[in-house]
Amino acid sequence: MRAKKIIEYMRQELGPDVLVVSAPRDRRVFINIRAEALRKAVEALKRKYPALRFMTISTVDCGLHFEFLHHFHVDGVVITLRSVKPKEENLLESIADIVPAANFIEREIAELFGIKVMNHPKMRSLILTEDWAEDKRPLRKPLRGILPPQARRVAESLISMGCVAPISRFIERRREAAGLPKTPPFAFTDEENMKELHGIIKEVSLSEKVGFDWEKKRLRYR
Repeated sequence: MRAKKIIEYMRQELGPDVLVVSAPRDRRVFINIRAEALRKAVEALKRKYPALRFMTISTVDCGLHFEFLHHFHVDGVVITLRSVKPKEENLLESIADIVPAANFIEREIAELFGIKVMNHPKMRSLILTEDWAEDKRPLRKPLRGILPPQARRVAESLISMGCVAPISRFIERRREAAGLPKTPPFAFTDEENMKELHGIIKEVSLSEKVGFDWEKKRLRYR
């Protein structure tokens, strides 16, 4: 019953910013939220539950994105706010002004993952030396998805053009030198077919899983 009331309250306060919720047992609540609604969610919890106790933040480098798990405790219930951000953004909003106990763990996240914590009240070195190299953060992984190198160009071509046999870079350069587009048109990829194909790809979240950037028409990693 406690978990259900918390979920109902957060749905009411956050509306569409709540993506997925679950309560595997009465004293455990997981709430997936839009990343931009993090502070709004914490403020809502603090407003409703003055005795809210901050526990910690778990950060997971998933290769293409960071997963942030903000854990709280109130009235015997553990609440986890889960948000996800692409690694290219490399940002996390500070909540230390709302819950001061988050100060140290946010500094730790900034150092170990190389994430910029926005609007932190007093960001300075906590674990590493001040001159630690930005590209050598201990817990940060390379920007990399699930596809091995030999499959990446094939996946790019399949998603962007509906063709599983991409032409080589040599041919692309030759075509460009001749004043032609890098890739030739494919007869079987007319506008309606491509629209249907892209709809299927998005529906099954394939582009998200492999890390395809729809705006740039390429994988986010090579």
